[in-house]
Amino acid sequence: MSLGNAAQRRADQSAKVDVTSSGIESTHAKKRKLPDKRWSFGFRFFREITNFGLDSDLIEKKWMISMLARLTDLSHLTLASVLEDKVVRDGILRIHDINWEQKNIPFKRDDLDWIDDKFLKNDAEYPLFQLAVSKANGRLVGFLDDESVYQIVLLDPLHNAQPTKFNDYKVRLCKPLGCEVTALKVSVKALVDKITPRSCSCGEELEAAMTWEKRTNGQAIVMPIVEGNAVDDADELIASGLANSYVDIFEAGLLAILERST
Repeated sequence: MSLGNAAQRRADQSAKVDVTSSGIESTHAKKRKLPDKRWSFGFRFFREITNFGLDSDLIEKKWMISMLARLTDLSHLTLASVLEDKVVRDGILRIHDINWEQKNIPFKRDDLDWIDDKFLKNDAEYPLFQLAVSKANGRLVGFLDDESVYQIVLLDPLHNAQPTKFNDYKVRLCKPLGCEVTALKVSVKALVDKITPRSCSCGEELEAAMTWEKRTNGQAIVMPIVEGNAVDDADELIASGLANSYVDIFEAGLLAILERST
C-alpha cells in the first residue's frame, strides 16, 4: 500500500486512532493539537557526520532519489493524517523516537551540538525521531520544530541510528560525502585552528574571507541587445576618440532621451 493511498483511506473513513501508544505520537499529542497543515521540511540543522554520510560502497546511487520521492509523498499529506494514522505512522513510515539506550547506538543527542540549544536541550518537547525512506533504504533523522516543520538533521541510508538484532547490532561505516564548498571550509578551519596561537592576524583574515560580504559599490555596464551595425558604430566612436567607452555612449543616449522628454 502506498503512503498516499493509506493516508487517504484513513481520511475517507474519518478514523481516529489512539495517538498515545508510544514515542513521537505521544509526545506531540500531549504537547499540542497537531496543526491542520501539510508536512514540510527544513535543512537548517542538517549535517553529514561519520556513520551518517553518503560516502560508502554500500549506498546505492539511487538512494537520494528514493529519499526525494519519500519527501514528495509526505508533502502531499497533513501532519495529522500521518501521526494519527497507525498504518502510516507505524507501518509504512516506521516513525519512532530515537532510543538512546539502544545497543551500539553510534551517537548521543549531545553530539549534535550544531543544533540550537532551544531544541537540543529539550528532548521532551523536541524529540528526535526517524522515519523510513523505504524498508530497505534507511531512514531520515530529525525533529518537528516549534512551527511543526520537520527539520532533517541526519541522513541514515545504512540504518545506523538504531542498530538492530537483524544485522547483529552492527554499525556499517559511511563517511560524509561533502561538496567542494564544504571541503574548502573544513580545510580553512583546520588552517585557522593551526595558526590561531601565533601572534599574526592571518587566522582572523582567513575567517573574514570565508564570510565575505559586499561592502563597496561597484560599476555595472549595461549592454543593450541591438540589431544592425549599432555595436560596430559604437566601436568606431570609441576608436575615433568621440567616446571613451560603451558607458559614455549609453549615458549620452540616456541624456538625449531625457532631454527629448522634457
